[in-house]
Amino acid sequence: MKVINCCLYSALLLFSVASFSYPADSLHWNHRSILFFAPEKDHYVQEFIKQTLMNGCQLQERDIKTVIITRDGFNQPANFFSADDIRYLEQKYNIATDTHTAILIGKDGLEKYRWGEETNWNYLTELVDSMPLRQKEMSFRQSRCSI
Repeated sequence: MKVINCCLYSALLLFSVASFSYPADSLHWNHRSILFFAPEKDHYVQEFIKQTLMNGCQLQERDIKTVIITRDGFNQPANFFSADDIRYLEQKYNIATDTHTAILIGKDGLEKYRWGEETNWNYLTELVDSMPLRQKEMSFRQSRCSI
């Protein structure tokens, strides 16, 4: 019996905890996330990468982490998810294989907003800033991001 339990425990450890806990299905998650799914590393992905760099201060201030996953194997951050993890996320969020889909996930682990190829960063920051938890965060500290 101990051997069976040990084997089962070892098998569970083989599965990546990253995808099954991303985002956590709990009441509290330590950051917000944007998952950007694309068929390939194309100009929309390049533009998304460029815009995340340009909006880095706003993303950091709002505790938003970005993840890019493409069907042709480009992932950012690289090697964060295994192929099985990616399949799990695609099923969990019902991602079509031939479209660009971005998903904002809140600190509560729930999907807050979904969009396609192009990101409206002003709308996105306003949406996050309107959330109750973000309102509470903003009451404790002033914005350090300014032009």
